[in-house]
Amino acid sequence: MGCENVDGRLEDLLGWLTANKGKVLGTGIGILLGWLTIRYGLVKAIFVLLCLLVGYGVGARIDEQGDARGFFEGLLSSRRR
Repeated sequence: MGCENVDGRLEDLLGWLTANKGKVLGTGIGILLGWLTIRYGLVKAIFVLLCLLVGYGVGARIDEQGDARGFFEGLLSSRRR
């Protein structure tokens, strides 16, 4: 009886998180930026966030291509031209 109630609440929470992805992501980024700013200062916090965004972009490209080797070969071959 108790597990069914917890399962229902978990499903409700997951449904809300899925419906509000932007809010959840924005809140997480805000918390991260605030903590990094307090801990390391604004310039270092912005640098870390830029590194995070570049890493996310590279990871997204690798996911699209399905192969990390192909991504890096394409990156290196385009610079040789």
